[in-house]
Amino acid sequence: MEYKLDKQKGSTIVANITVSKEEWEQALDASYEKNKDKFNLPGFRKGHAPRNMIEKAYGTGAFLEGALDETYYKAYTQILRENEDIKPVDAPKLELKSLDEDGVNIVLSIPCVPVFELATYKGLTFTKQKIEVTDKDIQDAINRDLLRGSRLVETKKPVKNDDLVNLDFDGYIDGKQFDGGKAENYQLKIGSHTFIDNFEEQLIGLNIGDKKDVIVTFPADYHEKSLANKPATFKVEIKNVRERITPELNEEFVSNSTEFNTVEEYKNSIKERLNKEAEKNAEIELENDMLDKIIDDTVLTPPEVLIDEEFNRQISGLEAQMKYQGITLEDYVKYIGKTMDDFKAEIRKNCERNVKARLVLEKLIRTENLDITDQEIDKKLIEMAKNTGKTLEEIKREDNNNMVNRIANEMLMKKITDFLRANNTIK
Repeated sequence: MEYKLDKQKGSTIVANITVSKEEWEQALDASYEKNKDKFNLPGFRKGHAPRNMIEKAYGTGAFLEGALDETYYKAYTQILRENEDIKPVDAPKLELKSLDEDGVNIVLSIPCVPVFELATYKGLTFTKQKIEVTDKDIQDAINRDLLRGSRLVETKKPVKNDDLVNLDFDGYIDGKQFDGGKAENYQLKIGSHTFIDNFEEQLIGLNIGDKKDVIVTFPADYHEKSLANKPATFKVEIKNVRERITPELNEEFVSNSTEFNTVEEYKNSIKERLNKEAEKNAEIELENDMLDKIIDDTVLTPPEVLIDEEFNRQISGLEAQMKYQGITLEDYVKYIGKTMDDFKAEIRKNCERNVKARLVLEKLIRTENLDITDQEIDKKLIEMAKNTGKTLEEIKREDNNNMVNRIANEMLMKKITDFLRANNTIK
């Protein structure tokens, strides 16, 4: 058997295979031995009829499929053994090109990880962003803490911004009620922009028991197309109003709500925490820049079969997530104002990027021998075991590989980014 490889077709390698007459006869004999029990022939016990008699009765193609399978298996095995650079990602497609007295010619189309060269990833210069923590950042963090310490209390004051209002509403378009436009005892935070147009602003100043016709216009890009651009009137009644009482920043609040005793200590701790977070975010941004550089600059078209697998996995995950929330994926796509075709096109584009990133990083790992060993993983797990009072074996047994795989991936990504840091200039 002889073969020629064509590696010029992107992620598909084409193998043109020539099988001699003698080799094809051997394949037919092998197919006969495997399949002769399937044929009944008068005058012969089942499985004992000669090959030529079966072919005479059932046709010369009786053992053709089995012989092709036999030839395909031998050829494919030989090709992979003699060409270690071929990395299949799916089963080959087989095509019978010719079958005559001289032998057989078949073609295998093998979907593979394409042969590609990594872009330059050493000797580059990257800039680590300096993220300044401003007084506003500190004040925003303080405000979040104060908000967590706030409480809602009922009030008879007129509705104002940030109040939580309980209301009934009933919507009309052209004098007729429309689906989804009615609710009772709805909790609405004024200023949250949950409702369309200036609905919430029109409630400011109303009192408990007040009724008002709120007039709004649905936006042109509203997810429910039948309502887009339509003016609507909502008949609203205010049932209850609660205002948020936020504590003052003083030493009483600090001592009761934090581990500190003075406002100054508390503010300093927030500044220190924000600086640490800013430094961590700058590190993450730098690592992403380095990874994006090698991924984006590497010329590579990922195999469609891998993109399909990633796409199907993501769509299945989204469908399961939506089902858990009680809606269909179609309803969700409609709600966000997109067509299913556009939504799936975006997902597929992301999948193509994910697959390319995986292939590029896998090649970098092989090229620089950056893989994580079992010993390295065990060392990390032993540290975890000490903290939980368990043995290494107990952690592995209980984990069912989920945590182990996650830890291994985290360690691998750290090894990759550490390598890139060590081999490039960071300003």
